[in-house]
This record gives sequence, structure tokens and C-alpha cells, in this order.
Amino acid sequence: MRVRCGACRTQFEVAGPGRYACPVCGSVNVVRNGSPAPEQAQASGAMGGYATAPGVGPQGGPPPPPQPPPEPPPMPKIDCPDCGFNFIVGQVPTVTCPMCGAEVSTGIEEDDVE
Repeated sequence: MRVRCGACRTQFEVAGPGRYACPVCGSVNVVRNGSPAPEQAQASGAMGGYATAPGVGPQGGPPPPPQPPPEPPPMPKIDCPDCGFNFIVGQVPTVTCPMCGAEVSTGIEEDDVE
């Protein structure tokens, strides 16, 4: 007997009534004796009502894309007073310019450092 997976709509062969995992998505499908045609089964929810397999979205389509990561906070930049090089600094009171090696104050107080 050929049945259609209720999650991904793949058709596959089964021996008869019972519970069968879809060979494509792994969703468990219940096949009943005298079960309705696959189109009717999907409309009535007669394919077992089990949750879809991981990686399969609603109505058997691909899962929705994951949410993008949150935007990182802007990194403060400063200009070296000696050479003019502009570079990113962290939450520190003083840094060494990567271009000329000068000690540069960032304007952040020792107490503000986390």
C-alpha cells in the first residue's frame, strides 16, 4: 500500500496498518485499515496528528529561517593625536596606537570600565 507522509508529502510503501516513519523526513505516520485517500487524510488530519520531524516546517515545507543575530553595539573609534590613525578601541582608559605606538587616552574613566 502506498501512503503519503503528512509532513513532507513524500509517497512511500507500507505493508499495512501501523505506524511508519517517513523515509525522507522521519515523521511518524499512522496508517489505519481503510484509511481515506492521502488528499482526504491531510484535510481531515487523519495521518496521526503527530508533530513534524525536526527540520520540517509547517505544512511540510522547509522550516522558517532563523532570526538574524542582534546587531552588535557600535565600537568606539578614536584618532591618534600623534599620527592621525583612526582605530577601534574597547572599554579601556588608555590604548597604544597600533600605527605609531603612542599612548592614547580614550576618555573612559577607570571607574567606568566593566
